[in-house]
Amino acid sequence: MPAMSSPLLPMEWIGLLYFALLWLGYGQYARYRARKGIKPSLSRSLRRHREAWARRLLQRDIRMTDAGLLASQERVVGFFASTTLLLLAAVLTALTTSEQIAELTSHIPLAQEQTPAQIEAKLALLLLMLIYAFFKVTWSLRQYGFAAVVMGSAPQPQETLSPEQEQAFVENLARLMDSAGHDNNDCLRAYYFALSIVCWLAGALPFLAATTITVLVLYNREFSSTAVRSIQQSYIEPPA
Repeated sequence: MPAMSSPLLPMEWIGLLYFALLWLGYGQYARYRARKGIKPSLSRSLRRHREAWARRLLQRDIRMTDAGLLASQERVVGFFASTTLLLLAAVLTALTTSEQIAELTSHIPLAQEQTPAQIEAKLALLLLMLIYAFFKVTWSLRQYGFAAVVMGSAPQPQETLSPEQEQAFVENLARLMDSAGHDNNDCLRAYYFALSIVCWLAGALPFLAATTITVLVLYNREFSSTAVRSIQQSYIEPPA
């Protein structure tokens, strides 16, 4: 029985390994920075604001604003869930036209010539990334729904709570919203890295370059952007 040959070239396998290392490594690094809080990060700064939000929630009689803010978060995440489904349908359709895509990419300047099997392998990876994004964003959406239930069960200001009960409520509500935010971030990172896979259709070198640029852009936005500094500096400690 003849051995099956890989549709990918050696340079493309190197690019795929590089992509996997950066994607998985960056995700772990971002969560480590958010958990340890050694240096400023978008996730860590938002966690402090979520805790302050949960604490101030307990001090308000009317919570329509809080419900509206949480509903807004759910709408944003729901938009990404719907978009992911549309992208999945588009990639599945593209898998049936691999020969035409191979012909199209052959006309791109400096792009390497590719077979339909190579195109299908790359589209399959893109499909897996979008499936991953869909699972992440739908779980994020569900967790925001859970947070709405917890928020709805929050005791009124006139109810007497021990400091331990209040702290437990604040930490758990903030942790639930934080987890939803992390999963939504994972979905958005998958979107960014999916764009790198699209560049792979032009060849291994564009793939390597796009993956590197993606990590640099994500790092800047999550750790060094004006948004991170503004969120961090706008934090005001809620009254005890």
